[in-house]
Amino acid sequence: MTTQDDLIETVHSGQAARMIRGDFEDSLIGREDDIVTMLVNAYRSDTLTNERLRGAIGEIAGIRGFREDLEARIRRGTMAAEAQLGVDKNG
Repeated sequence: MTTQDDLIETVHSGQAARMIRGDFEDSLIGREDDIVTMLVNAYRSDTLTNERLRGAIGEIAGIRGFREDLEARIRRGTMAAEAQLGVDKNG
């Protein structure tokens, strides 16, 4: 069973993730766009290498994984806050 302290810690983690997302979301999305632009330009100039493509895909995957982790922490924090308040989604 989850203790009150666990719920509070999860809520705080979710709040921290929400602040991080707010601070960095635009720059993370911008970085993904920059990577895709670089790939397109390299393709068009016939300079796209397998190593460059793999590296760019890995970088995008890392950024998306980070963003997905933040979203998961935010969801868990929201659910913990609702549990603390006794909110029932079904009724």
